[in-house]
Amino acid sequence: MATSYSRRVAFRPTHEAEEDIFTGEYGPHHRDDPRIRKEKPPISKSNLVSFHRAPDRHSFAHLAKVLVSGERTAMLDAVDRLKGRTRILVELACFSNFQFVRLAAISNLNGDSEALADIAKYCQYEDTRAAAVDDLASNKESLIDIACSALFKDTRLHSVSLLSDSHALAKVASHSPNADSRGAAVEKLSSNPAALKKVSEDSPYKSTRADALRSLASDVAALASLVIHARHPDVKKSAASMLSEHVEELEDVETLTEIAKISPNADSRYLAMGRLWQHPWALRKVFSESRFKDARSTALMLLSDMVPKLDDADLLAEVAMLSPYRDCRAAAIDRLVGQSNALLTVASKSKFRDARQLALDKLKGDVTALKSVSRLSKYKDTRAQAHKIVAQPQTFEAELTRILGGV
Repeated sequence: MATSYSRRVAFRPTHEAEEDIFTGEYGPHHRDDPRIRKEKPPISKSNLVSFHRAPDRHSFAHLAKVLVSGERTAMLDAVDRLKGRTRILVELACFSNFQFVRLAAISNLNGDSEALADIAKYCQYEDTRAAAVDDLASNKESLIDIACSALFKDTRLHSVSLLSDSHALAKVASHSPNADSRGAAVEKLSSNPAALKKVSEDSPYKSTRADALRSLASDVAALASLVIHARHPDVKKSAASMLSEHVEELEDVETLTEIAKISPNADSRYLAMGRLWQHPWALRKVFSESRFKDARSTALMLLSDMVPKLDDADLLAEVAMLSPYRDCRAAAIDRLVGQSNALLTVASKSKFRDARQLALDKLKGDVTALKSVSRLSKYKDTRAQAHKIVAQPQTFEAELTRILGGV
């Protein structure tokens, strides 16, 4: 017991040391004494950061080596560790020499549509592109993007094959800069007239519009609509041509008018105008707008035959000025008596001298109109004739009287 006590006494710190412990400091002669426990210095935040960073730095260098030349299992484990790191997973999918690494990278992208679309569009490995497209099978917008802009034909066609929505297919068919994906989309729309009609109206590519129209060849209603409303002349013309065999089935006046005007098939034009014999305004449109001489002459002939039934001054004036039949011109002018403006038009513009002369005869009582003809007629003989009528003493006296009475 004594020994124990003396040992404790021998190691008992001095009063100065006790005060130092109380204040948290040791006296200079005790600072190096191993028997006295020293407090650890506090760990700074910067030390913690560097402590955590250092292992990661070494870990990623090792990880990169494993991903390039490790064992299969180790490589797959390494790819799994990169889940959520999109940039490195995209790099692996695009450039790794190992198929299992590329496909594992695709799986670990967890449906990231932007990353998968980039891989599908630009990766040089067919299997990896296919896997990326399959992962996007339910993403309509991404499939449209790939179908339109992927660098590889097989990938574009793969994307189109996964599309089922008609609006999405119509977008690809209309706007893809690649003929292969446009053609594939049109083919998938072969049983959807509404979508094909939209493609033929919207696509800036003539070949694609033609493909869409061929798929509509048996749809009379769609073709009739395109004949009237299509923006592209080639579509209107092709639709009119395709309707050649169906003219007798058509009832719509506007559709028949367009066929009569623009169909490249002469028989179709003739049949369409035959269906318009009760619609003089439609015939006038054909006569005024068709680029086919036979269509214009047939329309005018039919209008000439309709003179007894015509009540519109403009239509009668057209016949009076342009009809190739003298009797029809005369009949039209007779029906214009009392309508000075229409007769003035005939006298001023008709290419037929007999029509101009007859119109002047009907205007003898309208000095104002005759004076207008003497100034406005395209033809010298008609101007002179109108002037002569106004200058006759009896007529001129009456005109002076009228003018003086108004002064």
